[in-house]
Amino acid sequence: MLLKPDILSGKIAVVTGAGRGIGRSIALELAKHGADVAGCSRSANELDELETSITAMDRKAVVVPTDITNHSQVSHFRDAVISEFGQIDILINNAGGGFETGPFADSTIEGWKKAIDVNLIGTYYSTRLFLDNIKSGGKIINIASGMGLQAVPGNSSYAVAKAGVHMLTQVLALELWDRGIDVNDVIPGLVATTNVEWASDRSSVETVLAEFQDKEPPFAPSERVKHPDELGELVLWIAAQEPGGPTGQSFSLGRRPF
Repeated sequence: MLLKPDILSGKIAVVTGAGRGIGRSIALELAKHGADVAGCSRSANELDELETSITAMDRKAVVVPTDITNHSQVSHFRDAVISEFGQIDILINNAGGGFETGPFADSTIEGWKKAIDVNLIGTYYSTRLFLDNIKSGGKIINIASGMGLQAVPGNSSYAVAKAGVHMLTQVLALELWDRGIDVNDVIPGLVATTNVEWASDRSSVETVLAEFQDKEPPFAPSERVKHPDELGELVLWIAAQEPGGPTGQSFSLGRRPF
């Protein structure tokens, strides 16, 4: 997409789950177009690599190892970000994941709770804690899932958690418009990340993409497997919209028209 290289110059972006995969691609894409970036994830090593990449672009970076399901850790991350930057312009709630597949009758309390905590409660924590620090004209972008919009068997906890994220997006869009904050979500579709459960070698995105060349994607034969950078480009486009742009919308790279 054709956007000015410095379209986000002077903006401050926060990305959760920024250590790898989609979150890392989003953080780097925003930095490449001018934003200073704060990122959190559980892995300090991955965050250190992210910080190095962002500062190499002459952007400021704040990285804090954080368990998104731990309120006090998310609060500590928020305090570090606000101490460095004051207010923020963009909040990307990306941290998430699926942890238990199979029929609901075989589900466990632990698996269900973890999916809800990471995908939904974590999104609540970061949004609630940063909310009063988001400037008018700011953006909240939640990474949702088509599984949260269309029922499919075999992954109930993740589907319910992402359905909650989608509805939170809708409610916040209605509640925050008078603050000048636009709230949207993104449905990635099938993306080659290093934690794709059906990839035999998760060492790199390129390895996962190569494996899919010889396999039929699990959702629809016509669905192309995307690189995480494609999500970064879509999130950049949403983040770069003028204030009062789209809000309460779902932007999808998935095959099915959710």
